[in-house]
Amino acid sequence: MKTHILLIFSVLFYGSLYAQVLGQDKEGFSSIVQPSASFNLDFTDKVVTLNFYQEHFKKEDPNAIQIPYNSDELNRLKSENIEQYKSMLIDSWKTQESIFKKRGFIYGVDLKGRSSDGLTQLISNEQLLTSSSISGLIGLRWHKRSYIEGKKLDEYVTKSYNYTGQNSKKELDLIADIEKVINHLLEAKIIDKGKKDDLLHFMGMKSKEDKIESLNNKISSIKTQSGFMDQAKEIYAIEERIETLKKMLAQIPVIQAAITKYNATVNINDILNQQNKVDSKELRTNIDLFDAYLKSEHIKPLNLKIEYEDFKDLESAATWANAKTTIEDALKASMYNLSELSEIKEKGRTYSKESIMKAYEAYKSFLENNNTDMFADLQIAKGNTYTIQRNLMYFKAGFLGSSFKYDLANSSTAIADRFESKNFQGYRLELGYTRQFKRYNFLGLNLAMNRTSNADDLTSTTYKFETTDTSVTPNITTGTEFKALSGPFDTFFKYGLSFDYARLIPFHDSNASAEEIKKSKLLLSINPYVRHNFYSNSETLKPNTSIGLGLYSFNKENGSIAGGLFIQADDLFNKNREEAINFTKQISIGIVFKVAIKSFNPVDK
Repeated sequence: MKTHILLIFSVLFYGSLYAQVLGQDKEGFSSIVQPSASFNLDFTDKVVTLNFYQEHFKKEDPNAIQIPYNSDELNRLKSENIEQYKSMLIDSWKTQESIFKKRGFIYGVDLKGRSSDGLTQLISNEQLLTSSSISGLIGLRWHKRSYIEGKKLDEYVTKSYNYTGQNSKKELDLIADIEKVINHLLEAKIIDKGKKDDLLHFMGMKSKEDKIESLNNKISSIKTQSGFMDQAKEIYAIEERIETLKKMLAQIPVIQAAITKYNATVNINDILNQQNKVDSKELRTNIDLFDAYLKSEHIKPLNLKIEYEDFKDLESAATWANAKTTIEDALKASMYNLSELSEIKEKGRTYSKESIMKAYEAYKSFLENNNTDMFADLQIAKGNTYTIQRNLMYFKAGFLGSSFKYDLANSSTAIADRFESKNFQGYRLELGYTRQFKRYNFLGLNLAMNRTSNADDLTSTTYKFETTDTSVTPNITTGTEFKALSGPFDTFFKYGLSFDYARLIPFHDSNASAEEIKKSKLLLSINPYVRHNFYSNSETLKPNTSIGLGLYSFNKENGSIAGGLFIQADDLFNKNREEAINFTKQISIGIVFKVAIKSFNPVDK
């Protein structure tokens, strides 16, 4: 098992991975799981770990009905007093909470290797003790927005409602003009909800420079009409689709008649049944024509579910009846879309490239000609009105193994009789929960069950065997030295309860601009943790508790190199020691080197 795990270890390390953890204990474990990838080396405890976790969310349906909501700026313009503004703001945030919920799943793998003789001996066959493990993870992941309340809400309401800096009213009016034009495009079905969000993306920018850059990008996309529908072309495409669907409907009774005709002659006992061959060819021709319609450029995007493999069978009549129903439904939908688009065109609600570009240019000019930072300050406050709560419930299962030389302590002077090679294989099951809240805070809980051994707690001893040859003068003495583990060997069930908390501290001011936040890649991770273990069928170990604190540098950049250290006190209450020792002597310090193969951004929306 050891060889297989180490082979997988090597392959995954050089592959394309996506995972990283925020800290670890001296066993290389953390109950905090994040979709990232890291390779970690603990030089003190000689542990190598590789963590790989990937998340997957269902893609949004672009045709789904979107719930409308007002922006903070629009709520301010529509409100008559500050209390009404606060009420409208809360209603809008509740709507956004329901819209921006995300659900998906996460999967991944953990690999770990340890060598008692150092990391350089990990893949050698000469080391005293090696242990390794591999486990797979699957879990449910869900996100939601959490908006500010109480005093912070009141402070934001006051600040945003009383925003009266130089030309502030004009600035809000310019933003409202852009929203008005974009909503008009959405109503006219010239853009979809996703394109609307893209066109209003500049509103989430915190610095003036970022907003101007975003506006320039939008103006370029409008010039190329990227993401915009050409009404005339769309109407033509739907008309062509309708005509093709009608042809497909007309073709179905022809195919059904050809099937009946074919089956009428298929059982005639005539080796040279030419009529049946003619009927078969006629049926194939009609099927091929229908298939050509189905694969045409106007019909293929509909992804119609029509199967007709056994086209010669009389029972396929039901298949073609179902196909008719499918096509009729598609025809009704297409005719409705055509009617709706035609009505929009007749009412003159057509796309005006100049109107939206004019609105963008006006706001861009305002930003370029006004040096006030008041709006940037307001946008910073707006960016802090909510955080993303990320939750994960996961299950892990895996195998673990260890191999070592063991001293039988039988007083034998023969190496073969005194020592034996032990190979132990066990397993591990885990149920865990991870939560990210208030942007830079992470909480992890984990309940684990292991079928394991106490190999890591056995005593390492160096043995020397000497042999003297008395047949020659002078006598020749030869010696052999090697290491083995000694002490009572025990296998048992180990149950673990783990708690981790991690706090990321960014190296920038809390009110930093978007540009400053972008430039700041490095964060400090503070990771306190608690481990409590209890046992079943163990003759050597009693329940015990360990605590620790990790300090690590965390980098948002992929491929970054970082590291840190942890301080851990094992068996806090001296349950497994013959003689109690004080807290300071329980402490061990570990140094960890980390490679973030793919990192994650804790403030990513």
